[in-house]
Amino acid sequence: MDAKPVKISDLPLPHRFGKLLSGKIKELLPVQALSVENGLLEGTSQLVISETATGKTLIGELAGIKNLMEGRGNFLFIVPLVALANQKEDDFAERYSQLGITTVLQVGVSRIMHEKRKKKSPTASDTIWVGTYEGVDYLLRSGNAGRLGKIGTVVIDEVHTLADAERGHRLDGLIARLKYIAPDAQFLFLSATVGDPEKLFTKVLSKTALRAGADLPSGTSVKPGGRLVRYEERPVPLELHLLFAGERDKVRIIDRLARQEWNTRSSKGYRGQTIVFTNSRQRCHGLAKALRINAAAYHAGLPQKERRRITRAFADGKLEVVVTTAALAAGVDFPASQVIFESLAMGIDWLTGHAFHQMLGRAGRPDYHDLGKVVLLAEPDRKYHGGSETEDEIAFKLLKHEIEPVDVMYEEPAQMEELLASSALARNKEELHHLNDLLIGGGDFGYLFGRLVKYGLLTRSATPTEFGRIVATHFLSVEQAFLIKDAIEKDASPLDTAVSLETFDSVYFKNAARISAALKMHIPSRVFQGAAYDIVFSGDGVSALDKDIREQILAFITDFMVCKHKDAPHCGCAELAFSKRLVEMRCEGMDPGGIVREIGDYGVYAYAGDVLEYLDHVARNLEAIEMIARVFGNEAVGQDAKRVRKAVEG
Repeated sequence: MDAKPVKISDLPLPHRFGKLLSGKIKELLPVQALSVENGLLEGTSQLVISETATGKTLIGELAGIKNLMEGRGNFLFIVPLVALANQKEDDFAERYSQLGITTVLQVGVSRIMHEKRKKKSPTASDTIWVGTYEGVDYLLRSGNAGRLGKIGTVVIDEVHTLADAERGHRLDGLIARLKYIAPDAQFLFLSATVGDPEKLFTKVLSKTALRAGADLPSGTSVKPGGRLVRYEERPVPLELHLLFAGERDKVRIIDRLARQEWNTRSSKGYRGQTIVFTNSRQRCHGLAKALRINAAAYHAGLPQKERRRITRAFADGKLEVVVTTAALAAGVDFPASQVIFESLAMGIDWLTGHAFHQMLGRAGRPDYHDLGKVVLLAEPDRKYHGGSETEDEIAFKLLKHEIEPVDVMYEEPAQMEELLASSALARNKEELHHLNDLLIGGGDFGYLFGRLVKYGLLTRSATPTEFGRIVATHFLSVEQAFLIKDAIEKDASPLDTAVSLETFDSVYFKNAARISAALKMHIPSRVFQGAAYDIVFSGDGVSALDKDIREQILAFITDFMVCKHKDAPHCGCAELAFSKRLVEMRCEGMDPGGIVREIGDYGVYAYAGDVLEYLDHVARNLEAIEMIARVFGNEAVGQDAKRVRKAVEG
């Protein structure tokens, strides 16, 4: 499992690259050395599995920059989240511009109030592309793969995202399409620790040619297609602590532990900093305010500019504590020495073993710290949302848990989406068949191809129809495509159609604690959550509330919950009506902050970042409606969709 020590100066790197690295790093970390021993610098594709913060990113940089400088092609570094892409782009641009290398960001750019970043022009063979899965895939789906130039190295970070129920099939499709357009590129798949790594290795590298046949060091497996590099130890030791505490005691304990950590300096001269994970965005803000030490709430609902400010402050050692949600764990790349779990839940569900393992791995960075500390704060007998298991039971289960394997399974609709997306690259049916074979979770080609032809999304020669091209480039499912088509044929309002494609559900009760106290039971803070519907909005529930809250809830019911469906309020009409009102407020000229203030009159709130993201999705869906309407000859609906889209974009 151990690798021999490797000095940067001994690596076969281009002179200027080696000199640049040697100014900051003298010796490789173990997983980096193990990767080099396994042919990293000879072009061998690899699946690299090791704990969080063990130095996997540099593995990608070593191969990517070397290949680029030696003329083998551009370097693609692909991550799951925009926040991570922004951070990597900043890091790479600062580090490698002195080598004459351009770094280009490829993410989905907001159409509404987006933060302006200086655009950089890619070149044919000396560009680092940093992008999100969807950002890079958009280029492939839209037939613009040529913009990437010749590709020498592809790094897929967080490849265990393949198991994600919502995004896994799209990552699978992206990997297949990249293998197709860059068959000679070196592929590096980076993953945190997973169960059954051999299985994941077989899936992601089974169709890549083996390029090296040297003797294998310990800790390595080899199969056709590349090498599996595993390193299960951490360069920074980790301490795990389990403390039992009530809800009120948790704040006091976090404050004390964070202060102790801040007052401790590592042998490298850095103060200790803390990440606190909790189960909701509302709780992030509540904890950050309750702590006496300098702390900031960090979650996806914050504007991008605010998230950047917090990231920089933490990285510069000017912020003691960041309080964030489990849902954003993959996007939190803070150099923390201590991780505290204030809650062991993720939203309404308990943490999974894989998520927990990834989160605790955030404690301790080799360049900063001598020791990482992880503290679980479990409240005995605490249950969440009517579940049977208690928080202390979950704590013991997580500490003993074996990490789950990465299973890549998805259904027919997702298989059709990926086959359609790949048609932008194929010149004929045979090539499209080959692209389908490159998918890990692809289905029967003949059947799927026949369905797409029948639906009018593909021609029999395997080229996308105009309808199919719009569906693929807007990342629509086949079901969504036909929802739009049917609505257009009925001359339905484009706004109603766009809202039905995606509703806004990130809305919360402003006074959840007071409502819970009045009803003498725990009420979820999210408004559109089943339990809240049945209790808060019932006649008995409303009458039990304080007068000011009762008036706000009644206004909400009047404006959004009046419908004739027998299964009301579980029919979805309230979500549709509320979402439509958000878009209408935007069309009236309100910015996301103004919309948040306006909905406060109903006793609810949302985060401006969530509102902005939702409006951006609405604008993209309106564009799809506009284009599909024109394909099917409904100019009136197309013009109406364009008018609303322009108003949403501002």
